[in-house]
Amino acid sequence: MGFLIVISLLALSCWLIYATFRRLRRRRASRSWWIASGSLLLAGLALGIWFAFFFEYQPSAKLRVFSFPLPLVFFVLEGDRWTDFVPPSAVLYPGLAANVLATVAVVLLPVLLSSLFLHRETCLVNDTLASDA
Repeated sequence: MGFLIVISLLALSCWLIYATFRRLRRRRASRSWWIASGSLLLAGLALGIWFAFFFEYQPSAKLRVFSFPLPLVFFVLEGDRWTDFVPPSAVLYPGLAANVLATVAVVLLPVLLSSLFLHRETCLVNDTLASDA
């Protein structure tokens, strides 16, 4: 079950990243759009690496969780020792990649949404001008 969740998040993240850059390429975006997208891509990559490999949080006194947005490793306090629960490597490594790519996709999402919104506004203005002529 965990593997299916990881693969689903991986596919959705890859699709969002691809859709963002495909949209910019198809509408022949200006240099400023590409610089903003590249900057956000690098920032998302850095943040995603930090979330996937270094982020740890403690939702309760007896539970610590490692990695975000998909929690991959759990530590449970049993008596006076922390016991770790690590998924198999077939889930862990794709999960780390999914966490990095999901963070990149979320950081790039404003570019995609603003591109969609601005293109829609341009189409509405062009349609209005064409109908007035």
